[in-house]
Amino acid sequence: MVIWTLLGIFLLLVGGGVGLPIPEDVTLLGAGVLARQHLVGLRSVNLVGFLGVATADWIIYWVGRRYGQDIVAHPSLARLFGAARLESVRQAVERHGARAVFAARFLLGFRVVTFLAAGTFRVSPVSFGLAEAAGAAIFVPAMTTLGFLFSDRALRAAHNVSRVQHWLVLLGLLGLTGYLALRAWVGRTGLGGEADATAKKSARAPEEARRSGGSAS
Repeated sequence: MVIWTLLGIFLLLVGGGVGLPIPEDVTLLGAGVLARQHLVGLRSVNLVGFLGVATADWIIYWVGRRYGQDIVAHPSLARLFGAARLESVRQAVERHGARAVFAARFLLGFRVVTFLAAGTFRVSPVSFGLAEAAGAAIFVPAMTTLGFLFSDRALRAAHNVSRVQHWLVLLGLLGLTGYLALRAWVGRTGLGGEADATAKKSARAPEEARRSGGSAS
């Protein structure tokens, strides 16, 4: 039973990671709830969660590496993510490489296109793997810990948590703290999306209008 549950979590994470309408964070939150109810171990949930997330990320990376710029420039992606977002991702990956991969894990809507671009623009497998693993090592425990701590049985089960689980919860909380801090930091990597590009364009518009007026006179 436990093996099949863990296999199901793994498959849901892989499917959601490559584009199925099954958000990774929802799956991980649910896995944390199952761990709280002692249906699976928290350590096993974190391990399987990490493997599922990493598998999906590597699939996306190798698709980008295999099909090159054609896949990133595909009209379907442009419609899905927006042309300005694709351009900001391209610039961020070319400028920051693996750091953009790490940051994308914590930015909603940027992960898939950033990992595709990492493969397309030849971020090395080693650099990609290290950045992806670092991001997943924070993201997975943060989400499973939220599910573990805030399920409906949290209070009743509090006194029955083993010493090992206490340490896992502590690590998860540290991961959650790092996750929230990184959400505030990653905006400086260049993955600001369409809003930043629009703001910059609007800021330049008055200056360009004055220059045009001066040239006309």
